[in-house]
Amino acid sequence: MTTRTHALEDYKKAIKEQYEIEKQGKYSSFLIAPSRAKLRQLCEERLKESNEKEDKVSFHFVFGFEYEAGNRYKLQAQTDKFRPIETFFKGETDLADFETINIAALLVDFKPRPFKVFISKYSGIETIKEETLLEEGLSVKPDYEIQPPISEEKKNWKNKAGIGLLVIAGLFSVGYTTKNLIIEEKECMQWQTDHYEYIDCNSSTSQGILEIPVEPADESKAKLRKIEVTETTTFFVNDKPVVWYAKVNGEPEFFNTHGFHPITGKPLKPITKYMIDKWVKHKE
Repeated sequence: MTTRTHALEDYKKAIKEQYEIEKQGKYSSFLIAPSRAKLRQLCEERLKESNEKEDKVSFHFVFGFEYEAGNRYKLQAQTDKFRPIETFFKGETDLADFETINIAALLVDFKPRPFKVFISKYSGIETIKEETLLEEGLSVKPDYEIQPPISEEKKNWKNKAGIGLLVIAGLFSVGYTTKNLIIEEKECMQWQTDHYEYIDCNSSTSQGILEIPVEPADESKAKLRKIEVTETTTFFVNDKPVVWYAKVNGEPEFFNTHGFHPITGKPLKPITKYMIDKWVKHKE
């Protein structure tokens, strides 16, 4: 694993350890048996106490609007977004979304947070550990092994075979590598008309209050596409829906997979024959 991956796992581990401590603390009633509603209420309490700007930024990324003391009813509509944190605290699932992890850190008041602050300190800790080992005369395991000499004939054969394998592997991996470079360099994304596009979190598009929220990059969520449907559209495969929808201003918008509406945050619903008859076949 890379240092960044190690740091993320340690960050989550530290949050879970802090959770065990906080279960006995001031907000134990919210954490001993956490539920989505309790975690939502706790989030409000923590944000009232927090003077950290980054907590507000994480909140905006996850929930799509700026935190204010009076927007309780707006947050109530987002209660289901606390479900991944609930199951994370209960040890049932893991968390992968950076900003959701940061909200989990906020709920148990773990510091340093958010993750970008934690990893900056984490990197420093790793450097100190390595320097300490060297100063004390202890060996640091190298990232390579010394191999015995190889005969010229074997070397030529291996070189040819290696080049062939590299060419084949390169053809298969170029798309994957390019995709991951885009995600690593642009760790945010934003809905653009009918699809998500990866953007730089520090770009001007991510500043201020936006009508279309900037979100942390999420490869699975980025597959969401808004689609146009007709009577000839395939709505079901083996009797299972493959089209999803949500109503916006009384009109349905259709998508290629499940999830949440990228603008309103409403959960997408699976298509039904009733909806097809009403909004596709018989629509005036």
